[in-house]
Amino acid sequence: MRTYHHRLDKYRKKSPTKTERLTDYIAQWCGSWNFLMLHLIWFALWLVLKMDINTLTLIVSLEAIILMSILLMAQGRQAKKDDLRDEADYQIDKKSSENIDEIKSMLKNLQHKIK
Repeated sequence: MRTYHHRLDKYRKKSPTKTERLTDYIAQWCGSWNFLMLHLIWFALWLVLKMDINTLTLIVSLEAIILMSILLMAQGRQAKKDDLRDEADYQIDKKSSENIDEIKSMLKNLQHKIK
């Protein structure tokens, strides 16, 4: 049980690299209203100014590819943290269950002794 807590604590205490911090920042910003509004305004202006729609399609496609990669990186880091936490929780639950079974056994023994 201690191994998983140790691994989880070690992972939590580990300072994220500059690229990990940047990835997390971009992922957080992409999920904001500011990001959405900026894109809506950008698309509206592009259409109002009657700029080339094929260029807009190319830019948006490239942006989608880059953002999806960044979001998958951020999601992968979060999944690793979640897996470590889940394993530590499982080990705690397993140990608690063993303790409860031991207490039940002790109570049964006491009941037999009392009778």
